[in-house]
Amino acid sequence: MLELFTLAAGFAGGYVASIWSWPRIRASATGASAEISRLRARAKALEDTIKGAL
Repeated sequence: MLELFTLAAGFAGGYVASIWSWPRIRASATGASAEISRLRARAKALEDTIKGAL
C-alpha cells in the first residue's frame, strides 16, 4: 500500500512540475518575443470577445 501511495505522489508531483515548468520551456524553445506576441494576440482576442458581449 505504501508503494502505491509513493507512486501516486510521484506522478502527482511530476504533473505539478510539468505544469509549472512548461511556460518556461516553451518560451525558451520558441523565443521570448514570439511568446510575448502570441500572448498579446490571445489577450486582444479575449478583449474583443468581451467588448462584443457587452
